[in-house]
Amino acid sequence: MNNIDISKQIQILINNFNAKKFDFVISKSTIYLKKYPGYVLLYNLLGSSHQNNGEYKKALKIFNEGLKYDPKNLALINNLATSYKNLLQYDKAEKLYNEAIEINPKYVNAYVNLGNLKRDINKLEDAILLYEKARKITPQNIIVLYLLSLANQGLGNFTESIKFAKLVLNINPKFTKADHLIAQSMKYEDKDEHYEKMVNKLDNQNLDDNEKIDLYFALSKANEDINKIEESFQFLKKGNDLKKNISNYKVEDEIKLIDKVIEIFKNVNFKKFKNNNKNNVIFILGMPRSGTSLLEQIITSHSKVYGGGELPILSNLIKENLIEKHKIQESSVLNLFNDNKRIQSISSEYSNYINYFNFNEEFITDKAPLNFRWIGFIKIFFPNAKIIHCKRDPKNNCLSLYKNFFEAGLNFSYSEKDLVKYYKAYLNIMNFWNSKKDIEILNINYEDLINDKEGQIKTILKHCNLEWEENCLNFHKNKNPIKTMSTAQARKPIYKTSLNGFDRYKDFLKELNLSL
Repeated sequence: MNNIDISKQIQILINNFNAKKFDFVISKSTIYLKKYPGYVLLYNLLGSSHQNNGEYKKALKIFNEGLKYDPKNLALINNLATSYKNLLQYDKAEKLYNEAIEINPKYVNAYVNLGNLKRDINKLEDAILLYEKARKITPQNIIVLYLLSLANQGLGNFTESIKFAKLVLNINPKFTKADHLIAQSMKYEDKDEHYEKMVNKLDNQNLDDNEKIDLYFALSKANEDINKIEESFQFLKKGNDLKKNISNYKVEDEIKLIDKVIEIFKNVNFKKFKNNNKNNVIFILGMPRSGTSLLEQIITSHSKVYGGGELPILSNLIKENLIEKHKIQESSVLNLFNDNKRIQSISSEYSNYINYFNFNEEFITDKAPLNFRWIGFIKIFFPNAKIIHCKRDPKNNCLSLYKNFFEAGLNFSYSEKDLVKYYKAYLNIMNFWNSKKDIEILNINYEDLINDKEGQIKTILKHCNLEWEENCLNFHKNKNPIKTMSTAQARKPIYKTSLNGFDRYKDFLKELNLSL
């Protein structure tokens, strides 16, 4: 194969990579590299394909191999850093991003990805500074402008967030993620200019499915704001149906996993486990949209508590050590139960991760809602941890899930039937955990928190061994970053309008109304 032939083959690989045919690219790139081991672009294509498949350790190996041939290749350095970031090894990733910037101070990707890293560890002000540096290099870069909008929203700077989102839309009206971000950050009134633009965009623009989904959810929210509930539901139904249709998701797989966890932990005696982990972690968990963000804002208003947000580390550790092909391996879990050194090792990995947040407070919150699946592991890995379970009226909880479009996962929320099945599996496992006498869980009802704010907050603080502080009543003034759909609600005083939200939609959501 001569240089002309390899150039043609690489273009074919690039086309397939852009078409997300990563397995094809991996297969062909591996073959070509045996003939052309010094062809650096092949390492980038091969490593990036592994990265897109979630095979980050394989990607690390490939990128490092490529760097032997071209040690200052910016794309390889950047992608290697991103693999480390995806593996939650932030120190190695940050070092490499800075190395890329030192080689080329105008290399935008490194500023953007380092900014994303800072955002991951709740340093949103640092992230904004890095995004602004990238913006100076490429002022019209819509990704940079969108990230500035997202970071400002996370800090509660909604005016700034909307400003940057509108800059994105001025450059590319089809970047409808920006429309969705605006919808989350504002309250619509009748005949709103942005509302009219979104409607016209649906009629006039040639949009792909993902662009339509963002618009459908944004228009649903806008119509609810102006009390047009039937119109709101029509857009909501379109958005959910389209998302469900393009996702290759089976709720039964997740239900099987939950059922298997119950089976494995049925006869476990938690008192036999010994672990010297001293981390004071407060796990806030439950169904998404059940009040977990509100609860975290309350707790982190206390002077002794740092807000970690939705930390991915526990699920990552369990998936890496105990899950294969989306199935929890009973033999691996049983082996873990008899291996104190391994338990300590996994616990230490969690500790190393939260140290990236560099906090001085005595406690840190971990508010990943779906950790409700892993309460048994929490008890083993972190015996000193506090566990708070947020509960909410089932219909209102499921409506709130159905009304929102989540960038990462939660695919069970795009179908009424899937929602009902998943919610019942959640109830099943929470009933199981609560039945275990050697697991202490504080169950907090969202409705009780709304109706008896002070009484419930006192109960929460007592459970966490925290003294009363008046700041916890003024949680809406908390500047803790919020990187979830709840960012606007959790920055307002407690409101009661969410208590009976399902009543407005009950005529349209027959499955939820009849089954929950």
